[in-house]
Amino acid sequence: MKRLIFALIVLSACGGTSLEVKPPTPKPAKIEPPAKGAHRYIIGGDSRDDSALVVPWAFRQATARGASAFIFLGDMELTPAMTGHFAEELEILGAMPFFPVVGNHEVKMFGGLDFGTRHSKKRFREHFLDNARTPVKTSLPHAVVYSVDLPGGLHFIALDNVSQRGFGKEQLEWLEQDLVTARGSSATNHVIIGMHKPLAKNPVTRHSMDEDGDGALKDSEAALEIMMRHRVSMIVARHLHQYSRYRQGDIESYITGGLGAPLTPSGPDHAFHHFLQVDVSDDSLNVTIVKFDGAPAVGNADDDDD
Repeated sequence: MKRLIFALIVLSACGGTSLEVKPPTPKPAKIEPPAKGAHRYIIGGDSRDDSALVVPWAFRQATARGASAFIFLGDMELTPAMTGHFAEELEILGAMPFFPVVGNHEVKMFGGLDFGTRHSKKRFREHFLDNARTPVKTSLPHAVVYSVDLPGGLHFIALDNVSQRGFGKEQLEWLEQDLVTARGSSATNHVIIGMHKPLAKNPVTRHSMDEDGDGALKDSEAALEIMMRHRVSMIVARHLHQYSRYRQGDIESYITGGLGAPLTPSGPDHAFHHFLQVDVSDDSLNVTIVKFDGAPAVGNADDDDD
């Protein structure tokens, strides 16, 4: 302290530049591990055009936070031909299980051009399903649909509402039967359903299944009725590049499109890069929003941007 005072006196007397005293660098917030007996899952989506490198950060965070698996809700890259790059980034997760939901950018050119969709779905399944990291296969040949039982009594269901408009009769019948089986098992404590587009008539956005016509609206209503009847615990979706929490029917629902895509201009309460941390125990699901600590992606995405 005496040396600091002396230096200030000398600089003042000599007309020197004032001494800049920088505040100490804050220590990173301590990451708390899952509570005893709980299992942690990281959930997020939409990393196309990830100029801010949110995905590598999220993958490192998943490892540091002791996650049991990473659930990704679609739109890895801008166009299907680029998904190999995302597959390389997955190496950051080490051996952690990874369960993807297919997004429109996985099956359509630039997310909207319906060209080569069948080939794109095949390539997606080859890259991301039926391997050591993701030991599941699609349950329907024309879509990317599956379910998996995870530690902590969590039953996760991946639905596909981008390979076609809506879900389709076959997928709705599969969903009903899968939920009957899951709820008939004493090992199932919670059911989380992931899909790319939010269900229609949600209170946040029409950038959802609302945009896909009358058939998709009817499919959405039918799916919600099935989910409520079988006591689904949580619905997670994206397609809109922001965070929102709401209830649809009587089901806790989230839009979590924050893994690096240009953000929807919806204000600081919603437009930020992030993921959801979901801690699962026998009798509870605890959701924490984890915000990206770097600069956001440059540019904005509006509601018409897929």
